Amino acid sequence: MVVVSGIAVVDMIASGLDRVARAGELAYCSVRPSVGGHACNVATDLVRLGLAKSQLRVVFPAGRDVFGGFLGGRLAGLGIRSEPVLARDAPTSLDLILVARGEDRRYHADPGANVEMTAAPVLAALERHRPGVYYAGGVGLLGRFDTDLAKVLGRAKGLGALTCVDVVSPYRRSWAFLRRALPWTDVLHCNLDEARTLVEESDPVRAAAAIRGLGAKSVLVTLGGEGCAAAVAGAVVRLPAFAVRAVDPTGAGDAFSAGIILKIRRLLGRRGAVERLSLEDWTGVLLYASACGAVCATGIGTTTAVDARAVERLIKRQGGRLAKRAAVIGRV
Repeated sequence: MVVVSGIAVVDMIASGLDRVARAGELAYCSVRPSVGGHACNVATDLVRLGLAKSQLRVVFPAGRDVFGGFLGGRLAGLGIRSEPVLARDAPTSLDLILVARGEDRRYHADPGANVEMTAAPVLAALERHRPGVYYAGGVGLLGRFDTDLAKVLGRAKGLGALTCVDVVSPYRRSWAFLRRALPWTDVLHCNLDEARTLVEESDPVRAAAAIRGLGAKSVLVTLGGEGCAAAVAGAVVRLPAFAVRAVDPTGAGDAFSAGIILKIRRLLGRRGAVERLSLEDWTGVLLYASACGAVCATGIGTTTAVDARAVERLIKRQGGRLAKRAAVIGRV
């Protein structure tokens, strides 16, 4: 069983823009609503990549509004069993995403119900389902849940779960909550901006190693088109990116996380420790996760392009070459 929790967002994605409109200008493009946020994206990606629906539960915050119903309905349509936590007053989080050709995404987010999330519903889900893997996504934007993150991860570990954490830059707080939780974190995923502010280190390899030094068992730093860096038991490695025609990179990091969860789960089984993974194992994990993120970026929307067969085809075409270019930068 995999229990996924974290932020939930309805993404309003404006794509196909030649450029962002000037003040007062009307620009035509494609605008579509999409399920977003770490919890919903990762859960959807896991199913698209082959995880049995019966082996997945997702807990996410939402408002008592049409957008909260949209999130739950989309997940139910995929056969995913969700346990929405309805906020008393806050609306479902919305995110306006502008995607201009050749430029990075621009986000305009209303945190909404995410900042009212508490630990209690997640702790209850852990006790009820006793998962082999627990994933907490979008921590940093989850209000009182973030304060209790160490407690949640500690309980998940106590129940025998492998713990995976994916962060966002903290909303009106410092990184202290995450530092307290790192000793109970088996896999930490972040991007370079998040890593840089957490340990004040701009080099991705050194940043990954420094974060691992704070207690996380393994640290994965994704770098978009530059690949990823990872500090794992015994080594710090760099892996280049797959070459794809990126249409919309929104959600690629969540697809990467889903790939990590699925690949590690397959390697270790229900009750395993990441310390058992060899460097060769980790190279395979990173290749698979990177391919998941790359495939995600080939379509519009956070999850629409994620497909197990497309991932395998991409690995078959480019994986061998990338594996040969994987570099061990140092030992830890």
